[in-house]
Amino acid sequence: MTAQPLAEFKQISKTYPNGTVALSEVSFSIEAGDIHAICGENGAGKSTLMKILFGLERPSSGSLVIEGVPTVFASPRDAGAHGIGMVHQHFSLLPSLTVAENIVLGYEPRIGGVLFDRRKARKTVQGLSDRYGLSVDPDALVSSLSVAMQQKVEILKALSREARLLILDEPTAVLTPVETEELFERLIALKREGVTTLFISHKLKEVRALASDVTVLRNGKVSGSAALRDVTDAEITRLAMGRTIAPAKRDTQRARGAVSVSIRNLTRNDLEPAMRVSDICLDIHAGQVIGVAGVDGAGQEGLVRLLSGETQPQHGEIEFNGHQVAGASKAALRKLGFAHLPADRFRAGSAPLLNLMENAIAGAHRSRALNRGPLLRRGAAMEATRKMIETYGVRCSGPTQRIGTLSGGNVQKLVAAREFGSRPSFLIAEEPTRGIDVQAASFVHEQLLALADTGAAILLLTSDLDELIRLSDHIVVMFGGKIVSRIDNYEGLSPEHLGAAMLGLETEYAQ
Repeated sequence: MTAQPLAEFKQISKTYPNGTVALSEVSFSIEAGDIHAICGENGAGKSTLMKILFGLERPSSGSLVIEGVPTVFASPRDAGAHGIGMVHQHFSLLPSLTVAENIVLGYEPRIGGVLFDRRKARKTVQGLSDRYGLSVDPDALVSSLSVAMQQKVEILKALSREARLLILDEPTAVLTPVETEELFERLIALKREGVTTLFISHKLKEVRALASDVTVLRNGKVSGSAALRDVTDAEITRLAMGRTIAPAKRDTQRARGAVSVSIRNLTRNDLEPAMRVSDICLDIHAGQVIGVAGVDGAGQEGLVRLLSGETQPQHGEIEFNGHQVAGASKAALRKLGFAHLPADRFRAGSAPLLNLMENAIAGAHRSRALNRGPLLRRGAAMEATRKMIETYGVRCSGPTQRIGTLSGGNVQKLVAAREFGSRPSFLIAEEPTRGIDVQAASFVHEQLLALADTGAAILLLTSDLDELIRLSDHIVVMFGGKIVSRIDNYEGLSPEHLGAAMLGLETEYAQ
């Protein structure tokens, strides 16, 4: 007798009031104890489908079947009562609360049914942390945690509800390779305990390493569902995109120009270890892509904040095209030709409550092209935004749609369009393809390399070491706030070669 699937989607469709069709007759099943991958382009319907499973949305038609019983979840709490937990791509934690307070939120232990039992909450969280091997500090404020640590808290929060079906939406987008490997070990351990996982990802290498089955969505429909052993990566890409995608690669013959950005003895002692940098010296030439590798908290974030004008150094110099800019404001840097594609596209890269046009012209809204005296040339701004939307394939209803309603990948594409489109002479690109599909990632890579070809100096920071190697001319490795290795990119350089340097070990290939 065949075992009953844990969950089934039967002819699920979702049409929004504005006429947008997010899902169209989606049908497939999830077997208990499986790790089932969901792949597809940005806007293909993956997140909408998961929101229906988690009770955040209701289908327009079709049915959700849980262990053979047609079910409609009225809320996430209702879904949680049925053993379904979700870790969102953009976290739902409250920054002003501690780790323990966030994890027990809504299920707080009480003393006498009234007072919050903080001691019991801490004990509960410590027990979860020990059980699942996800080390967290129950007393730490969420606002003080790295993005990777926040994800651990989100996963523990879902597991604290005794989830038997765990939904992970792009979980590795914010993790280093070491943290990704640790996450996979945890998920495999959970599988042995009978927990089923739905794993949404654009990274086929990770999908194949973790999952047993894959379902591919395209334009809101299932384009294929199969055991991973029966399909190739090229076939999955064709199912998702309708065609194969050739990865962009750096031009090893590209001539570099004069030094555009010169960093000398840059130092900042900060209370937060991830923000500390010590005696950083680095030159970036015009037309050169310098990659930065390092485990989470190695100092990359501190370096970026200093270079982007968010914090000031206690010592050292930053020279940009002949101008001393250490401690300069963001506005002053932008006037000199600086652009920044931040790692956190929602918190630092966009204003979720504003529309696409307002976000697209941020930083350029006072330019002559968009202004007539003190007034904004709205028509010009709308047209510029439409061009970004079309060029970068942003899936939306138009420039007046609120950007916070888009999928994370589509927000990333618009932010990239804005920053690349400013024609910078110095670009910091942090996690430029985080959460976007293969086709969009390839396009972003092409645009980044095209910028370098025009003479822009580029600092590339990404946890995707394959991406780092493919695009960089030279790689520096940070550890403990310092540059510990300098590696000329060469044929045959692999993520494994970088791993030892990222852990602060001596290597024969580093300078």
